Amino acid sequence: MSLHVSISGEVGLTCQRCLGSMPYTVGLERTLYLARNEAELERLDALPDSDAIQAGERLSLVELVEDEVLLSLPLAPMHAEGECSIRGAQ
Repeated sequence: MSLHVSISGEVGLTCQRCLGSMPYTVGLERTLYLARNEAELERLDALPDSDAIQAGERLSLVELVEDEVLLSLPLAPMHAEGECSIRGAQ
């Protein structure tokens, strides 16, 4: 069993260079394979280009989408070189 996830939108991040606001576009599309147990999860994870999760009795789609978005964000968001505003300069 699989689940196709498509997420798009924009989030506001803080640039780590200038500490200014920085819009970040999220756009991801993934197919997640749903494993019933640990053995099936290991088998699915062994397949090339496979993303598998173990789904219990209930699967929270809100938590799944939240996790996917958080995993897609950069660790240290920064504006492109030369796009930072210099704070306090007059």
